[in-house]
Amino acid sequence: MPELVTPPRETRTEAVPRTLRLPAFDALRAAAATIVFLFHYGGFVTLQSATTGVEDSLSWLAARLGSTGTNLLLLLSGFFIANNVASGRFSYSRFVALRLVRIYIPYLTVLLMAVAFAHIAAGFSRADVANASLTTVLRQLLLLPGLFPDHPILTVTWTLSYIVAGYLLFPLLGFAIRRWELSLGQRMAIWAAVTGLSLASGLLWGTPSLRFAYIPAGCLVFETQTRDSWRTRWPRMMLKLAAGGLLFLLIRILLETGTLGSAWPDVPRRGLFTSSGLILASCLVGITLLVQRYEGFRPLMPLLSLIGGFGRTGYSFYLIHGPVVKLFALLVFPILAASHASPTTYWLLMPLCWVLAALAGLILYRIVERPSRQILVRKVGGLADGR
Repeated sequence: MPELVTPPRETRTEAVPRTLRLPAFDALRAAAATIVFLFHYGGFVTLQSATTGVEDSLSWLAARLGSTGTNLLLLLSGFFIANNVASGRFSYSRFVALRLVRIYIPYLTVLLMAVAFAHIAAGFSRADVANASLTTVLRQLLLLPGLFPDHPILTVTWTLSYIVAGYLLFPLLGFAIRRWELSLGQRMAIWAAVTGLSLASGLLWGTPSLRFAYIPAGCLVFETQTRDSWRTRWPRMMLKLAAGGLLFLLIRILLETGTLGSAWPDVPRRGLFTSSGLILASCLVGITLLVQRYEGFRPLMPLLSLIGGFGRTGYSFYLIHGPVVKLFALLVFPILAASHASPTTYWLLMPLCWVLAALAGLILYRIVERPSRQILVRKVGGLADGR
């Protein structure tokens, strides 16, 4: 389960803070992973079934929500980068080793399974996967599709390439900021500048990816929540975050429907779209923090812990849900089409597909992700992995 450094009062010399369990963050990760699942499931429904009415609305919503789930996961990655750096026990080599093991070992397992399956059952796989050259597979193994035009074997490879780059780069910046003993305002200004530069770079030159900006934005959210006002004025803060989240959700909807910005040039339209997503995701993380900290929400903790149980397997689920959804669609959807099933039937089967993907994610977590991480933790020690 993710751990969060208890924010100390702003001083130049900060003691090593203790850590707290965060079931609310696990629940948020579970929600983010499920949103990405809905995006991929809805995509296959749209391809296989001519939807109308409510079903068409569900497909439209699923298609638009997919990026929100991925962006939340990226922002949480940045949040826990800053969290680990602020712990007072930060080791860059240990941090990178723990995260690369957690990211790569399950990823390589699923990737090689997908390549093997493509050769065994070519009819159920993309031709480019079955015929992939050694160079193409190597790029996938090294998580480099962000630097090459190849279509990745696993769709999550794009996002993971930016997460790995963020894990290699931003902890160094975070450590330098802490080493220089900068004030809270200065730390926030630096992370805001890095977020802005990443966003501007993506808008103007296309590199790094616009989503890369979510990682430093997560670091900024961590620094922001160390202010005393987060602890002493939670009702007002909750209202501000809720209002901000609703406002920027409305902006996203208006942009998606073309009501807003349809006649704008591409750069300002994409800039507002991405900026609104950054703020929306930040508001959701902030609300999650307040739910976790406020005593009045304690009765919700058992429920959040239950949901968080799935959230702890969220990375494995995130990796394997795509192949499961695709196989489910290839096996089940033709039967539905042959029987002239209504579009509603496709969506009624969505929970079954989710359960199968969750079970596959749990198996991957139990036999690959957790054991490999535990072996390394015993060897190098260190903080629990907060991603």
